Amino acid sequence: MLSHLESLVESGCPEAACDIALAMIEAFEGHPDVTPRAGLAWGPMLDRGGDYYGPVVNLAARLAELAVPREVLAATELVGAMTSAGFAHEPAGRRQLRGFDEPVGLVSIRRA
Repeated sequence: MLSHLESLVESGCPEAACDIALAMIEAFEGHPDVTPRAGLAWGPMLDRGGDYYGPVVNLAARLAELAVPREVLAATELVGAMTSAGFAHEPAGRRQLRGFDEPVGLVSIRRA
């Protein structure tokens, strides 16, 4: 039995990141024992040997921890980087997160 799964997905397109996160959640629809959630952040990362590091990676991990089951929680900067429709977002407040000096604006992402 799988009790915990984490995955880091990097995309140069915020819409693609939203689509991937929502598709992963949708893939587990009807599986009551699996409660996927996702956290998305946007910005530069350090690529070292095929792994990614930096504040953006840390922020995405913190947001995944905060998201309720079946939610895609994103930092507001991701929405600002989007250039096409297809996704809707609702404000989810601001949170002070470990490792960040200022509160982070949050949105919950869904398909439009």
